Amino acid sequence: MLAGLASSLVGLVLAYLVGVVATGLSTRELFATLLTATTVLPIMLALVLGPPTLVIGFLTGLTSGFLANFTRRLLVPFAALTGLVSAEVVLSLLLPLIVVPQPGDFTSIISNHYRSGLYGLVLGSITGLLCRRLSS
Repeated sequence: MLAGLASSLVGLVLAYLVGVVATGLSTRELFATLLTATTVLPIMLALVLGPPTLVIGFLTGLTSGFLANFTRRLLVPFAALTGLVSAEVVLSLLLPLIVVPQPGDFTSIISNHYRSGLYGLVLGSITGLLCRRLSS
């Protein structure tokens, strides 16, 4: 579980960096990018993406911990698959039930099946790597 919680923090930092780069590329203005990076993006990540990421990391870390008892070779692919499935369930199915997505807002962006699946794959892979490292 520790690996999942640690990977959720790494995932949030990666989401922040990707958000800053995406904002910079879409606006092409330094002031707007800095304003978004210091105000809006951290609040959105903390309130909207933070709790679901902790749930995904916890579930993936728990599953990886159980799998580490049986196999270490396939731990990272299984953790990535677990992260993919749990991110799809949490971000694409459960989150839109709690926060109704509007076109163009942050919830509609992260509830996209491709983006949430990619986020889950990255988060699961990081969890698998950390779990393999901690279990050795």
